[in-house]
Amino acid sequence: MNIKLDKLRSFVLVADEGNLTRAANRRHTTPSAVSEHLRQLEDHFGVSLFERSARGMSLTPEGRKLVVPARQALLQVAELDEIARTLRCEKPSRLFLGLNAPPEYLKVDQLLRQVARHIPEVSLELGTSASYLIAEQVRAGKMDLGFVYGDVLDEQIQNIRLSPIRICIVGPMEGGLDTIPDDTKALQRLPWIWPSCSCPFDRLMPEIIGCTRDEANTVSTSEDEHTTLSMIRAGIGYGILEYELARHWADRGSVRLYDKPDSAINLNLLVRRDQLTRAPVASMVELVKQLWARESEDVVAPENTIG
Repeated sequence: MNIKLDKLRSFVLVADEGNLTRAANRRHTTPSAVSEHLRQLEDHFGVSLFERSARGMSLTPEGRKLVVPARQALLQVAELDEIARTLRCEKPSRLFLGLNAPPEYLKVDQLLRQVARHIPEVSLELGTSASYLIAEQVRAGKMDLGFVYGDVLDEQIQNIRLSPIRICIVGPMEGGLDTIPDDTKALQRLPWIWPSCSCPFDRLMPEIIGCTRDEANTVSTSEDEHTTLSMIRAGIGYGILEYELARHWADRGSVRLYDKPDSAINLNLLVRRDQLTRAPVASMVELVKQLWARESEDVVAPENTIG
């Protein structure tokens, strides 16, 4: 007869409690069931395990010798279960998330807390890049998800709109105008740092200043917001930036921030459509959507919004 683990558990519990009823309560079973386990073990071993008396049940000399390896066997089984559980979670799903803006603007600290709480089996890696590079990496499968400005038109990619992001004109602190001219021609004559054609802000510029790149007084081209910011701070010219980033540097006296004309672009989360069936990816998407849902309800986008 093979020794069943439930019989060993009954044996150890009765040894611990010295009482059949208390042992049965801990096993969530009946005293008669525990008593039957002990009888079967005694038949198997060919020795008596307990001395029964009015005060309870105490181990016989043979029982004292057998209870030690019985405990060890149960501990080894518990350890085996723990190792198996660890192995199931030993290699967490690694997801690479692209950031197109500083983490604090993308609620990354809140997102990390939500991931740790709700999907601990996911290991989240972060990387900062430009929107167009993030889109390329998501498309190529080198990045699982990514924040970008504007819609990415690709059948393989799901655009998940999170919130309109305010965009504003920013100028140099030294030598910069106090106000942006209302006259379109005067606006176009300002020295402009134009976003590269791969940057989603490129599509905003004509609507903001009323002309194309070739028609404007374009003095330089920038690949991303941080390069634009550096050029503006150096006094090269005017450009457009995400409002919160611009305000951060304006508050420090590094640039001038102009409220008008006002515009916005959508912040999107990108994910390949064929990855949405993966549970970790789907869970991440839901967390991000929930995190930005309240913000989207509270924000009223300017009339000039680019998708």
